[in-house]
Amino acid sequence: MRAVAQHPLDLVSRAPRTCVWEITGACNLRCVHCENRSGDAHPRELSLERMLEVAEELRQLGCRMVDLTGGEPLMRRGWQRLARRLRELGLRVALVSNGLLLDDDALSEAVDAGVELFSISVDGLQPVHDRTRVWPRARAGAPSPFELAMAAVDRVAGRLPLRVITQINRQNVHQLRELWELLCAHGVDRWQLQLAVPEGRALDHDEPYVIDPRELLGIADFVVETRGSGRAPFIDISNTLGYFSGHELALRTRTTGPGLWLGCQGGIRSVAITYAGKVRGCSAMPAAFDAGDLHTESLARIWGDAERFAFSTRFDPALLTGACARCEAGAICRAGCTAMAYCVGGSIYENRHCLRLVEPPTAPDARAET
Repeated sequence: MRAVAQHPLDLVSRAPRTCVWEITGACNLRCVHCENRSGDAHPRELSLERMLEVAEELRQLGCRMVDLTGGEPLMRRGWQRLARRLRELGLRVALVSNGLLLDDDALSEAVDAGVELFSISVDGLQPVHDRTRVWPRARAGAPSPFELAMAAVDRVAGRLPLRVITQINRQNVHQLRELWELLCAHGVDRWQLQLAVPEGRALDHDEPYVIDPRELLGIADFVVETRGSGRAPFIDISNTLGYFSGHELALRTRTTGPGLWLGCQGGIRSVAITYAGKVRGCSAMPAAFDAGDLHTESLARIWGDAERFAFSTRFDPALLTGACARCEAGAICRAGCTAMAYCVGGSIYENRHCLRLVEPPTAPDARAET
């Protein structure tokens, strides 16, 4: 492993520029991969008054963008007031939804409240999506979750910026090209791909649900190829895919310019709030990473204690193990996505879902850049 005198994240000011905020645990579906097992509203959900106070704290801490999610955020009474207050405070607001409640009235309310972006989950072609995003009870004759999600996609497209989110798993990994063609036809602007993490309901399957690491290269090849086509939607990859492979620059490049993986930013540049009021560095992290409780403390106090986010603020590359310890990019990469590394292997110091591990030696090589 090549030594790094000072990591790039040590040179930036700690400020939660982005926040993923689960405003309710209530959901009208029972998705088979749900990280937090959403269903019923949680008894410790923050009151609307408390959420409005937290919104002010986010502004004071330097937050710029908030993703309101759940559960299903449109099931939380008062979501419009929270979104509007965040906009009044100068923050950008996105809504992350399964699309089932996104009718014309809900969309108009979102626009009036200042929502700038809608993210709608589509987890495969219709049979796979409907096996993934499941009604809590049979609804004979009702439109399927897939039909409602695509109707929401069509309703939003052209009125607000639209991002479709797909969580890649063993059931849909071979449908990506067909799904891309479908989203092209429906006028989607951006498509975010993220890997299913082994937590929550994803652990309840009899058969393996999270993809085999050997499938990572095919996903990366697909992303690079489709980006090169010049057709919308533009594909964004989440922090779960990478790192420092021959495809690194091609995968991390955004519409705003080149990108490079520089380690988990949870607790440094991002924060997450769970539907029970717990604060974490990232929404994909399990309860082991809880840094505080907004029922008993202010967000400023929780965030202000960097030791509570020691997984990133005090990351020690000398503790890397396995392939990460031997990797020349290890000290910069910091074992990739912390949530994936921890949920797969029980440690933040080794990531077994790394693209670099399965890349053939003859692949285009960007390693000199590291």
